[in-house]
Amino acid sequence: MCFVMALLAVPVLSAEELERQRLQGTIDATLDVLYGAADISFDEKQGKVREILEENYDLDVMIRRAIGRNWRLMSELEQVRVLELVRKLVLKAYIKALEGKDRPVVNLGEEILISDKRMEIESTVLLGEQNFYILYRLGRMRSGWQIYDIVAESSISVVSNYRQQFDDHFRKGSGAELITRLEDLLQQDVINEETKI
Repeated sequence: MCFVMALLAVPVLSAEELERQRLQGTIDATLDVLYGAADISFDEKQGKVREILEENYDLDVMIRRAIGRNWRLMSELEQVRVLELVRKLVLKAYIKALEGKDRPVVNLGEEILISDKRMEIESTVLLGEQNFYILYRLGRMRSGWQIYDIVAESSISVVSNYRQQFDDHFRKGSGAELITRLEDLLQQDVINEETKI
């Protein structure tokens, strides 16, 4: 009887609340890698952060949305290569953006269910003395809830920003030229919000 009462006392979390906890755990785990071990190399950090992200989310969902209709303009081999290079570029930009800064404090707000297949989770990020507003957009897919876009300061969509750059590239360039450009970008030490594809 005590066991049954104990089970009844445990709050039952909704799928949306569990997703918020998964997102918070993923963010915290990546920050633990970046700020917890000063003696590991950049490549090791990048590998560990990627492992954590890929255990929890399919990074290709957001990348494919950013590439949009341009996906069909590449061969299958180019598609595979571009996905891999963009994954590396995004991870490198994320890690570089936090280098030399104090660990940010990330607090997730309540989850907002838009429909049975769409949800948003608001967050505030305290980085140094600045507060930033970040909105995570998630979609329910066969593989579970996946992040399909991240919006900063209520207006800067990661997917829209990259899609514009991919569209600009494919107006004149090819998949092969995109691969070359991405490989060149990965060789650069400085990658930030000013970096363009």
